[in-house]
Amino acid sequence: MVYKVLKITAKFILPLFFTVKIVGRENMVEDGPYIISSNHLTNYDPILISLIFQNHIHFLAKAELCNHRLTSWFFNKLRVIPVNRHSGIVIRPVRKTLKLLQEGKMIGIFPEGTRVANGKEIEPKKGVAFFAVKSNVPVLPVAITFHKSKFRLRQKALINIGSPIDLSSCETVDYKELAFDILQQSKKLALKNTENEVILKKEQRSKLNNIFEIIPSLLKKS
Repeated sequence: MVYKVLKITAKFILPLFFTVKIVGRENMVEDGPYIISSNHLTNYDPILISLIFQNHIHFLAKAELCNHRLTSWFFNKLRVIPVNRHSGIVIRPVRKTLKLLQEGKMIGIFPEGTRVANGKEIEPKKGVAFFAVKSNVPVLPVAITFHKSKFRLRQKALINIGSPIDLSSCETVDYKELAFDILQQSKKLALKNTENEVILKKEQRSKLNNIFEIIPSLLKKS
């Protein structure tokens, strides 16, 4: 109930700050278990991902978010799976995640384990590969990038959804290597977002220049 209410609220509030564009809608899935793997730039990332999918997404998140009673209640209602990144005790979140995947649920994971600025390299956590191999569930790579505009108050959020990654037939069981490969798919999509945005801006500038070239000629004719 809390999840649905917050999702509806976010649909009205987020457009005040972002214009959202989705690329790769044909790769979106709503049936069956899936692991959504995305890069992580801001606190808005899980909200944006949740809004574009109909089904409830159970995100793995740092346990520090649940340190207080209020936040613990809040994130429990959102069905967030808290993970202690420092203690190394992960039996409970691992069991819970595998159980949810067996039940056909969608899991959201940020392999980097923390917010990372665009272009910065960080070794991904192996959890995304571990869950994909153990549950035999495909991974859906996602990339989020944000682009500022001089003429707009709102930022543009580009969300690129890649083709599902099936690890059922992979030869290696090196989770670190597989996690790195999965994260690279998101990085490639993020790079594609940036390239498309640069091309778009060049086209917009070109159209703007054409307008300024046409106006003087029209004035002369008049």
